Amino acid sequence: MEKGEKSLLLLEEQKTRITNLIDDFLNGLKQIMNKEEEFIASRLDGIEKLRMDLRFLRTFVLFGNSTNLNGFYFRMSTHKFKFNVRTQFLFHRDELILEKYHMERLAPLLLEEIGNCLNLKNDYVATAIDIKFYEYLIRHLHDLPKYRSQLLHHQMTEYKILQQVCRHLIDFYPILAANKTSTEYLYPRFQFTTHRVTQFCFDLWTGHHYVSECSSKITSLLIDIIPLELEVLYISTCKLIKESTSKELEGFVKQILKTSPRILQHYLIHLQGRMAGVVAVNYAPTRSISVMMEFLLIFLTDMPKRFIHREKLNDMLAHAGMLTRKISFLVSKLLEEISEDNINEADFSAPDFLQEIEQMKGDIRHIFLKAPESSQLRFPMDDGFLFMNLLLRHLNDLLISNAYSVFLIKKEIGMVKESLEFLISSFRKVRKTLDESTSGVVKDCWVRALDVAYEAEHVINSILVRDKALSHLLFSLPSVTDKIKLIVEQVTRFQLEDKNGDGPLDAKSSSQPTQSTSSPFVEVTVGHEKEESQIIDQLLDEHESELDVISIVGMPGLGKTTLANKVYKNTLVASHFHVRAWCTVSQKYNKSKVLLEILQQVTASEEEKKVDDLAEKLRTALLDKRYLIVLDDVWDIATGEMLIACFPKVKRGNRVILTSRSSEVGLKVKCRSDPLNLELLTPEESWDLFEKRVFGDEGSCPAELSKVGHQIVEKCKGLPLAIVLIAGVIVRGKKKEKDFWLKILHNLDSFISTNINLVMQLSYDHLPCHLKPLLLYFATTQKSQRTPVSTLMQLWMAEGFVDHDSLEEVTQSYLDALISSSLIMVDHIPSESIWWMPSMIKVCYVHDVVHDFCSEKAKKQKFLKLINSGDTFHASDFLHHRLTIHTDNRKLHKKCALFNSNKCLAVSKHLISLKVSGPLDDFRYICHTRPFGLVRVLQLDFIVLKGSLIEEIGSLFHLRFLSIHALGKAIPVSWLNLQNLETLFINIHYSTMVLLPRILQLSKLKHVKINVCSFFEEKEDIQSRILESGNSSNLTTLSGVVISYSEGMSDDALEKFPILQHLDCIIMESQYPPTHDYWFPKLDVLNKLESFIARHKRNEYPSLIRQPNGYHFPTSLKELRLSGFLLRPDLLSAIAALPKLDITELNHCNFVDNKWDASEDIYLSLKTLILRDVQLSEWQVESDTFPKLEKLILKLCALCEIPCAFIDIDTLKSIDLSYVGRELGDSAIEIKKNVADFTGEDRLDVHTSHLTGNQHEETEDEDESD
Repeated sequence: MEKGEKSLLLLEEQKTRITNLIDDFLNGLKQIMNKEEEFIASRLDGIEKLRMDLRFLRTFVLFGNSTNLNGFYFRMSTHKFKFNVRTQFLFHRDELILEKYHMERLAPLLLEEIGNCLNLKNDYVATAIDIKFYEYLIRHLHDLPKYRSQLLHHQMTEYKILQQVCRHLIDFYPILAANKTSTEYLYPRFQFTTHRVTQFCFDLWTGHHYVSECSSKITSLLIDIIPLELEVLYISTCKLIKESTSKELEGFVKQILKTSPRILQHYLIHLQGRMAGVVAVNYAPTRSISVMMEFLLIFLTDMPKRFIHREKLNDMLAHAGMLTRKISFLVSKLLEEISEDNINEADFSAPDFLQEIEQMKGDIRHIFLKAPESSQLRFPMDDGFLFMNLLLRHLNDLLISNAYSVFLIKKEIGMVKESLEFLISSFRKVRKTLDESTSGVVKDCWVRALDVAYEAEHVINSILVRDKALSHLLFSLPSVTDKIKLIVEQVTRFQLEDKNGDGPLDAKSSSQPTQSTSSPFVEVTVGHEKEESQIIDQLLDEHESELDVISIVGMPGLGKTTLANKVYKNTLVASHFHVRAWCTVSQKYNKSKVLLEILQQVTASEEEKKVDDLAEKLRTALLDKRYLIVLDDVWDIATGEMLIACFPKVKRGNRVILTSRSSEVGLKVKCRSDPLNLELLTPEESWDLFEKRVFGDEGSCPAELSKVGHQIVEKCKGLPLAIVLIAGVIVRGKKKEKDFWLKILHNLDSFISTNINLVMQLSYDHLPCHLKPLLLYFATTQKSQRTPVSTLMQLWMAEGFVDHDSLEEVTQSYLDALISSSLIMVDHIPSESIWWMPSMIKVCYVHDVVHDFCSEKAKKQKFLKLINSGDTFHASDFLHHRLTIHTDNRKLHKKCALFNSNKCLAVSKHLISLKVSGPLDDFRYICHTRPFGLVRVLQLDFIVLKGSLIEEIGSLFHLRFLSIHALGKAIPVSWLNLQNLETLFINIHYSTMVLLPRILQLSKLKHVKINVCSFFEEKEDIQSRILESGNSSNLTTLSGVVISYSEGMSDDALEKFPILQHLDCIIMESQYPPTHDYWFPKLDVLNKLESFIARHKRNEYPSLIRQPNGYHFPTSLKELRLSGFLLRPDLLSAIAALPKLDITELNHCNFVDNKWDASEDIYLSLKTLILRDVQLSEWQVESDTFPKLEKLILKLCALCEIPCAFIDIDTLKSIDLSYVGRELGDSAIEIKKNVADFTGEDRLDVHTSHLTGNQHEETEDEDESD
């Protein structure tokens, strides 16, 4: 016998002896566990843990590749002898001896020996695979969750799937061996997969995994193993079952099909994630694959198992497995071609899965005994137009989102949206009739339209989040579309009758002109809906065929141009006229230019025209057409008359809209219609507030209204909010009619006694439809809560309250309109506790009584629901689209179905916004977010998310606003799926979060604020990480990013952020030496940057900070805030050179030698200078150093006096001092006196507080009390 063979035989003998020894240990421990002794019972967990370790050790020894086991065998034999002796004591002696010789003395020794054995080899490689090995492997998979629960806690769903897949593969192994000819190609994959799973178990057992690593390992394993499962499923159901009559094979097929739905679901979701953010959604093969994946997910989630015969069900599941296998192959091929940059739509072809889907739908439809019952939920009827408008925006967002879940029903969603747009356009003309009547053919039709619209929303949402989606897809959705078609047909018949002037939709049936309720546009102001409706009626009035000029007049800024623009772009108006043209005339009028601009729009031609005959050519072009011309911003009568004379006066229903600041212009150019005068809307307080609010610049209150006006103010009993709200109602109503004022007065008692809800309702009713949800949204805040304007606007945009074009501008105009309505208030609050924020930030809030009204109204409309601490949760709470929870209950997850994984889907499918705040509990809650499939706003301030809980967020495709607390080292790759994300706020705990540069290139992402984040891991090159990311970012705000100044950022890296406006960063000294001297980021490539906030994390001695070789700020910079910097002269000169710099704050900074010589620099545009906690004792300033300075703020400053040159700064308005010496305070007072002496005006305000040695908490100049 050769030496090698002999060594192998000896090794096998060693393995056999050791495994026999381990089996003896296991049997002995089993006997001990069966002993009914209290002493044994208290130690069962420890004994069972030891048995698990021994079983792992047996597998390691028996099937591993260790070659040196001699010493281990002898030591284990010694322990076995001791074990036998103590076991004898255990069974035959009294409890005192048991206690003396109990098993826990031996357990540490055994575990030590196991560890020594494992150190022989730090990984696991199986040398042989047989059925016994597979049995051991299954046992290990079963054991691990008991003793590694901390590692597997958040991944138990995936781990159970892994167990199932391994069970299937192991059960298939004998079949594999018995059918070698057909299955030989699977052997290498089986061996590779077995090794992967065994190594995972081994690492988990030995503690080589951390939680994050364990999560990624399980995910990676499933990605690799499930395709093998699909192959086994395919070969079993499509090949072997047809060739064999084996009962074993038949039983295996039934078992694998029974558990396949969950496995297939998990894998399809994974495939969707792989495609997201990588493959273009408008790529034809992508659409085909995505539609099939979504249908399979719906089928697997909502299979009608009760109605399907077992054999038929198995056939359908086998078919689903075959399709999943085909999709897996296509996705892999597609991604491979993309990675090689070799993709060509003409070359890559995917099957047209639509026929497959229709066939499966047909098969399933015949299986159901009946269609599911339609939803019994009904939307409140008091503001159906609000619901309809929000639903239309929701449907429009779905259509443009390109979400994979939408592809399957995109055609139906488009049909529903188009039909509802037609219905709301038709019913809007008779809205007042609908609001006032309780019956009638039109009212009944409107009620049915609302019912079917709500049902459509319910059905579509259910399909998209896969809640009973299959039945809704097969029955409910076709039923809903049929119902909508019937209502559309009825309304179309009404419109035909209206042509005779006596139809049910005839606008003249309403006693007053109807109000337009939607069509949001830029800078819409409150109270203009009636005018808009009136103008549209005048434009579309077919009974008036003569040319008519409709003038909109009023003071600047009232929204004249905006109102004209809204009417001009109205779809009904656009379709009514053959041609339309818009021209801004302006004060500097050029006749030829205006006529040419109109002519080019009318003729759709850009060719040059001769100036001499422009008027005649324009007249000829308009002669045979019905036209609408808008002349915007006409300043004088002659201009208006001259331009209108160029338009033919044929009887075709032609119209001209004219806007002007002069009411005289409107009166002179009018043909038939009187000019529309827009009213001024501005809030004030007290009688002066009331008078200014109602009459503005027109003067004081007329004598005939003064008495009732004083009675109204008197009945408010000093409540400022009541005065403002009532004044707002009067402005938006009949401002100069005494009867209207008396109506207000008569309602005041009930108004005061019922928390002003009646007046609130009047104010609410006067709001345009698009502003109502913005007001109601304040119900998501707590009473008196101040919300930063920037955050509020981001939330409004994320909720879909604003159309997608020019979002920021439109949102700002809506905010201005609400402020003008006096329903919301604006304040500026200091941010003393957070230095890097602006000194005063703009916030919005509502009074408590307004908040109460908004809460009740929002609840009644099912617009949103607010749940406070102590409130009881009800099922009806989850019928709302928006849910806000403010709680101090640490058992929220037990009381609320949202945080119960078994109930979450049913109650969350309508949610598009979820905000939860409460006491932060790091790790107690498990908040699964995957069921929130339609959520756009997710704000969780009560839990720190980690692991798979963070990963799940990547499945929320519709998410636009995300604010969370998190524990993790990096943003997960799954977040690349968040293609609609606009705002990202993360409060990261205990670490610095690494940003994936590709995340920052999400096309819609604009605002990122993370308390501590980085583009790179330690020792990693920041520049390469950013440069490799490819496309530029659309970010406008980036906050919290860490930049290592030893690495630096090159022009190329920063140029990836071309439109960045706000940058808040930490410039950090690296522990590694710099490769060059330059460290300050080259910001001058950011030519849109307006705000730069930087904190420098430096070493202990500021004087050791390495000197940069230059500072490069962009000239666009308006705000600069620095902390922790050494303020060298070249840095201060670079700041002074910024032409647009408005605010500068220096915090916790050191001046060289504690001196600042600013005499040679000129800060041209600086208006606010803030010095906080700076090392400064000597300051030199000239009279022209700060030529436009308005405010000087000094806090925690050792300076003894303010330079006398500040006396000569004409623009200086205030000096604020706090926590400074008394000498500095006296210096400021002296400057104030000198300014008053030199100018004869007391124009400089000086505020001081907490002066050193001061006896008062705060002192202020005597003249400052007012």
